[in-house]
Amino acid sequence: MGKKIVQVTFADVMGSCDAKEHIDCSNKGLTSLSGCPEKVKDFNCSGNQLTTLEGAPKKIKGNFNCSGNLLQSLNGAPEEVHGDFDCSDNRLTTLDGSPVFIMGDFSCAGNQLTSLKGEKSNSDLSGAPDVVEGDFICSRNKLTTLDGAPHIVGGNFDCSDNQLDTLAGVPKKIHGDFYCSNNQLTSLDGAPCCITGDFDCSGNQLKSLNGGPRDVSGNVDCSGNQLTSLLWSQKKVHGFFDCSGNQLTSLKGAPEEVNAFLCYGNQLTSLKWAPEKVRGHFDCSGNQLISLEGAPNKVKGNFNCSGNQLSALDGTLKKVGGDFISGKNGQPFDDAQVRAAYNVKGNCIS
Repeated sequence: MGKKIVQVTFADVMGSCDAKEHIDCSNKGLTSLSGCPEKVKDFNCSGNQLTTLEGAPKKIKGNFNCSGNLLQSLNGAPEEVHGDFDCSDNRLTTLDGSPVFIMGDFSCAGNQLTSLKGEKSNSDLSGAPDVVEGDFICSRNKLTTLDGAPHIVGGNFDCSDNQLDTLAGVPKKIHGDFYCSNNQLTSLDGAPCCITGDFDCSGNQLKSLNGGPRDVSGNVDCSGNQLTSLLWSQKKVHGFFDCSGNQLTSLKGAPEEVNAFLCYGNQLTSLKWAPEKVRGHFDCSGNQLISLEGAPNKVKGNFNCSGNQLSALDGTLKKVGGDFISGKNGQPFDDAQVRAAYNVKGNCIS
């Protein structure tokens, strides 16, 4: 005979908690929320053995955390959550039962979701919330589509580490960062038009940046793809621009002005079309460069050209505000050679 599962209810462990503002029943071995009050401010039942949210409070004035349980659905979840809602690291295959409106962050990361759409028809509590005023995090699932994603997200949108081959369904404007890294994207069609934070599409199968956002206010990370073209819509990137680890043979299409520029680990033989203005570091290491012709005249941070085929310190570079790093080239360059060619404020590392 199988071992009998011992039922441990909220009432067994917590007793009567009526009218309490903050209830923390996390990591108590609970299998049931039977006995919970109807209304509380914050409610944390994470790290238990719950398979259902039946019995949970119906109205939450603050945050609701049911992460790290054994939930396969959100049936029984609160109808109203005025703070954050965290159902990450469960066994969810559907978001049916989730609140329609979340005033804080919503995280369903680390589940077994293949879709954000609900399975129930004609229900107000079907699928992902329609509006999330904070962050929306659906990373580390098995999503193949973003259909059913919230129409409005007030913070970051994180759909990284899924199986997405399209960005269709994403809101047109993201008011924070947008992460779609480590998926199976071959195109950026469907990406948001405007991102007020960072844009990370690294670790996909992109060969070009066509269809990407027109306006990104933060960093741009397109590293670890299969890019052979770098055509980017923005001439000025306010953060760093990372196109390392691709198959680039040319920097044509790169932004003209960046905070830092990382193009290491490609197949570049020239720095022609590199950004003209770099406010931070410039890293072109691990390519096939034979000259620094085309490099920015001035780099305010470190300049790393190690691991290339340079045999001379010619080119357009004049001033480096940080270190000049040049090891593993066609020949070594000592401190005197480097400083004779360039104005280097930091160290000369060979």
